[in-house]
Amino acid sequence: MRPRISDELARRQLLQCQLCEHRCLANRSAGERGPCQALTEARVFRQRVEWGEESELIPSHLFYLSGCDLRCAFCIAEANAFDPLRGTVLTADFLRQAIPKGRAQGAKNIQWVGGEPTIHIPAILSAMAGIDDLPPVVWKSDFYGTPEAFELLDGVVSVFVPDFKFGNDECAQRIAGVPRYFGVVTRNLRLAAKQADVIVRHLLLPEHWDCCFVPICEWLLREMPTVKLSLRDGYLPMWQARQHADLSQLLKPGIGDRAREWATRLGLNVIR
Repeated sequence: MRPRISDELARRQLLQCQLCEHRCLANRSAGERGPCQALTEARVFRQRVEWGEESELIPSHLFYLSGCDLRCAFCIAEANAFDPLRGTVLTADFLRQAIPKGRAQGAKNIQWVGGEPTIHIPAILSAMAGIDDLPPVVWKSDFYGTPEAFELLDGVVSVFVPDFKFGNDECAQRIAGVPRYFGVVTRNLRLAAKQADVIVRHLLLPEHWDCCFVPICEWLLREMPTVKLSLRDGYLPMWQARQHADLSQLLKPGIGDRAREWATRLGLNVIR
């Protein structure tokens, strides 16, 4: 299937970028760089078929794009996530060669991850438009994008996997360097739910049960009680996490099972 693509809207974003909520208006076509540092090209620093995603998605062919609009101190991709010049340039030819190899390994879909794919929507849409037999598209994102970005994705994405990281603006500002986080992400969850299936993913962070995990669950129960919730307990203190006392440690043993049991008792649709 060839996705529906708004070429005009996508190109406009490269002239005055408003793909994420930084809304920097950078003319990326002229070499200007906003907080994400991206220009016009997207680059893939890793791609492989993986089995560690949610059970209904695997095996999934993941394409890791360099460059991100957040600066999470615990980012497992480390420097690759923040340098948009790392990796191989994404083109239709690149995808045309990669997708059959993924299918040969059983991949049911292609999944755009990062870094952050939202800052690269024009390049991703352009590359996918050149593929006649495109697999279902999974969009794993920090969900700090704009309504304009989600308009470009309407009719393109089969499954959204929002990475709902923080349950309040203070933690988001301190750890990821972004303002107004909670309102932006929850607005975008509502937008995504109107377009495609949604699997909300939350990585449990050490010492962030009350400030992040609980508020996220309570919001989902109020606003999206039937949405699928995937709780991840594989936190590692990567990148610059050791500069934060709360993030410099591993999760306590059993915290993942405790979180799943608590969220299930609350009434949420917890999946694996």
